[in-house]
Amino acid sequence: MAPPEIFRWILDVQLEWPYPETIKSGRDAAPRWALENGTRHALELLPLPEREKVLRFYHIRDAKLSLGSHLLKHCAIVRTCNVPWAESTISKDQMHKPCYRSVGGPDKQMEFNVSHHGSLVALAGCAGGDVQLGVDLVQVDPGKEIPKIRQEGWSSWVNTYASVFSSRELQDIVSWEPSAPLSNHDILTAKLRHFYAHWCLKEAYVKMTGEALMAPWLQEMEFRNVQVPRAGSELSVSGKDNGWGEICSDVQVWRDGVQLKEVKLELQAIRDNYMVGTAVSSLAASFLPYHIIDLPLDVYSVAELQMRQRPVSNSRVPLQRRLSEHLHVV
Repeated sequence: MAPPEIFRWILDVQLEWPYPETIKSGRDAAPRWALENGTRHALELLPLPEREKVLRFYHIRDAKLSLGSHLLKHCAIVRTCNVPWAESTISKDQMHKPCYRSVGGPDKQMEFNVSHHGSLVALAGCAGGDVQLGVDLVQVDPGKEIPKIRQEGWSSWVNTYASVFSSRELQDIVSWEPSAPLSNHDILTAKLRHFYAHWCLKEAYVKMTGEALMAPWLQEMEFRNVQVPRAGSELSVSGKDNGWGEICSDVQVWRDGVQLKEVKLELQAIRDNYMVGTAVSSLAASFLPYHIIDLPLDVYSVAELQMRQRPVSNSRVPLQRRLSEHLHVV
């Protein structure tokens, strides 16, 4: 059997599905945003329950991330398992993690995991059902966090998250200092990136297992030799920054004093303020480079071709009518 290949996608929703400034956050914000032509087109590709989830969000920025996440999942299933878009139904495994299992039997299966933060959505996927996957995407926001840190103190701020980390991890995070001389602001930014490197790796691991950050063993599991990947601008050549930062993969996972060696982990910086961690339950697995998703080329073209060949017939109420009902209710 060939080693599993983990494909990974990134979608930036910042410029997708624009809306007029007159639409503000609120209960009716997402339904009004959905009346825009581009948004309506994207929503029509989703089954009714998923549309409903997208339209429940109070903030449009959250609705956009949810819409992007749903589209990536369906596209991944269609491309990986070669099934019609209308049959790309998302299932749940025994740990209630989203996955794909064909109705006809185990011949077509897929594992995947999704994360989003800021304006980015990340998906990691693998054909078959033999591995577990976890992915976590974080946006480091010094402008938001540093005022809190200066008010509370670094140690106090870190210990807010004591339930997530082991005592050794907390000590590592609190005491870590950047090697290069920096301004006070840049020192705190570097310390934040180190904190989020720990957070991102642990979250990816926990998502791989299917358990939440309240897992009883969370403080017993610790990551050692955590490196902070350099941002994309730090690796730029001749002033050209392609957005991709450094990859770090030498992290060690320990639990109850024993090193766990059956999991493969990778942490990569994206742009100057994002990091994404991937965890897979197989050392033989290979991580493919991230692919930046172009919605018209990578998603819409696939969905529209599939739906022309096999139209969706899942008793959907027309979107225009559903949106009118939403607006009437709110």
